[in-house]
Amino acid sequence: MATLPLKETVLVSDTGSTKATIMALAKQLPFDFIGGHPMAGSHKSGVKAGNPYLFEEAYYIVTDDCQSERTEELIALLRPTRAKFVRLTAKDHDEIVGVLSHLPHIVASGLVQISEQLNQKYPRASQLAAGGFRDITRIASSDPQMWTDILMTNQEMMIQLMEDWQGAMETLKQELIDQNQSAIQEFFVQAKQTRDQLPRKKQGAIPAFYDLYVDIPDIAGAVAKVTNVLSQANLSIINLSIQETREDIFGVLELSFKNQADLLKGQKLIEAEKFHCWIRS
Repeated sequence: MATLPLKETVLVSDTGSTKATIMALAKQLPFDFIGGHPMAGSHKSGVKAGNPYLFEEAYYIVTDDCQSERTEELIALLRPTRAKFVRLTAKDHDEIVGVLSHLPHIVASGLVQISEQLNQKYPRASQLAAGGFRDITRIASSDPQMWTDILMTNQEMMIQLMEDWQGAMETLKQELIDQNQSAIQEFFVQAKQTRDQLPRKKQGAIPAFYDLYVDIPDIAGAVAKVTNVLSQANLSIINLSIQETREDIFGVLELSFKNQADLLKGQKLIEAEKFHCWIRS
């Protein structure tokens, strides 16, 4: 863009997931540049995954390391998205999203790779992974090229975070070797307390998932009945799958909605048809 004949008043921004690299480059550009990172998205991509309400109530981080006086101008331009704007330096941004988004993607992908090795030894393991394991590793389905780029442009921070993570795991490993039950329990207690204090169903660094689980009896037409009631209410489902973790008369239908409002409306409609359903916290 630096070689294009742009107007002197042009204002450029981006929506990338890392900021230090691009903000360093921006200082050399002949136009005003303000970094941006809307904390909203999906593990899906492409035109069909589009959502006009994607940024609504989501945090939109603005990085203005170039000391531009036009930050308010950019925010005014983006205000119709109904996002919540937060200003951070590029370094602070990359450290925060490194912990809350980038490292979890690495951990999730690593867990999936370990499970694949397990599948080679125990073919039935993939069935058992259809429930909670599939949920906690869902972000591993994100675009591999995008995540390669994210790590390469946040290299220094990610190396440090990975070392911190490995250190924490080594400490836990040693406590297990030493059979230090109280220390191990404290590890989980602290994790539970921190996790329980996190905001519920707020847009954050990792895309939120609005999933509903429905017990489906093994009778003809049960799944069709659920999807028909949602269709009649003009509720869109962005993903549908049947979990294979049960071998009794009930299966579990997993429905993914676009937002929290659709999720709650869908739950009410399905329960009105006498199906049992629930939302994982």
